Amino acid sequence: MATPLASAIIAAALLSVMHLLHGASGFATHSDSMPAMPAVVIVDPVTDWRHVLETCNSLVGRVIVVQMPDVDLPDKFQSFQPTSEALIEQGVHVVQMYQRDVFSTTRQLQLIAKDENLDLKGVIPLSEVAVEVVDLIASTLDLPHNRLDLTTARRDKGLMKDAVSAHGLRVAKHARVDSMKSTEDTMLKLSLHYPIVLKTPSGMSTSDVYICMDEQDATAALEAIVQSLGGPDGRIESHALLEEYLVGTEFAVNLMAFEGSVRVTDMWVYKKTASARYQSADICNPDDFPELVAYALRVARAVGIRIGAAHVELKAIKDGDGRYVDPALIEVGARLSGGRKSEMAKAAVSSWNPFAALINSHCGLPWPNESVSRTPECFVRHIFLPIERAGRISGISLDTDVATLHSSAMMVKIGDKVAVTTDIISCAGFVWLVGDKDAVDKDTENILDSFELIFD
Repeated sequence: MATPLASAIIAAALLSVMHLLHGASGFATHSDSMPAMPAVVIVDPVTDWRHVLETCNSLVGRVIVVQMPDVDLPDKFQSFQPTSEALIEQGVHVVQMYQRDVFSTTRQLQLIAKDENLDLKGVIPLSEVAVEVVDLIASTLDLPHNRLDLTTARRDKGLMKDAVSAHGLRVAKHARVDSMKSTEDTMLKLSLHYPIVLKTPSGMSTSDVYICMDEQDATAALEAIVQSLGGPDGRIESHALLEEYLVGTEFAVNLMAFEGSVRVTDMWVYKKTASARYQSADICNPDDFPELVAYALRVARAVGIRIGAAHVELKAIKDGDGRYVDPALIEVGARLSGGRKSEMAKAAVSSWNPFAALINSHCGLPWPNESVSRTPECFVRHIFLPIERAGRISGISLDTDVATLHSSAMMVKIGDKVAVTTDIISCAGFVWLVGDKDAVDKDTENILDSFELIFD
């Protein structure tokens, strides 16, 4: 529960957002004789869309949602997207963006603003696909946006690493390949040995990321990526991205940028199995990892992030003194982190509202409060429930009746035909726990002991 001081900080920040949103300049075409209503644009609502929409409704007069219905996403991604009907029920204006057409979409937004007397204040991405277009739309509307010359570096994992490396930061060795021969030639050139990583260059989350232990694995990965029916973002790729397999512990560093000032808001460490499958993500205190925090901030600047949320995924190794050092980039996403991490950070840090801060930032407003803490007041864990075998599910056992339960979500149901978990999005479900670490550890053990998928 928030302390009186924390509540006052949040209230003051929200009042500041309201005042500035109604007073700051934005895109509007109506006569000055009739005050325009402030509005924000949300593009491709996926990550935490309900929380962002609810916060927008409480802070801003109107919300316009841009959907991208013809982006041919895999079914497992489409399941996270709201329908147009669900959005309209929330009282928002829905616009359909086809063929990633920035011109037509921006024109439609301008016409809506003119017809409905709206003052557009900011454009917010809520998916990886949205990252490609949101800064172009915002710049055309003369609204806050990230650097346009680095738009591709915020989506393409190869160009991303090129941009980060150009700033003197360590990244995995990488190159584009289109066949087994080019893969072998490139491995020789870069002095790489198995295991290697092959991934879709403009992929998202952990989908289409293959850890290849040998030539057979690499051949299968190339067949899945190159000239397949469509990658995670719906595109047909002519090349895969070959990367060095980084050793070490994986971290996710979440950031928020305000007018070019980038700050760390929360941080997570991943636990994996011996086969590199995700088991859990635990919140940590960013102040305990100064070298990793400094690296993440430099990565964000290297790819041109000046406003909005971002998350830097990296690996680091532990030195003899127990400190994590020598960070290397996995990737950076110029949006809110998935896996309910923003919601969980809000639960762990009472003075922090990531959704209000996101809106604030994209509307060009200043950092809400210099004294906002990033130190977790409680322990948070995100548990991944894997599918261990393929088949048709005939029963599910999971006991979430534990004291530290925050929430849970099952992605499969009885009757589903499933494949073995290969990435985060193909897990059977997830559980989020909040509380004292010892209690969370105990509840984690109970949950994992109770979880079972029963097959025909």
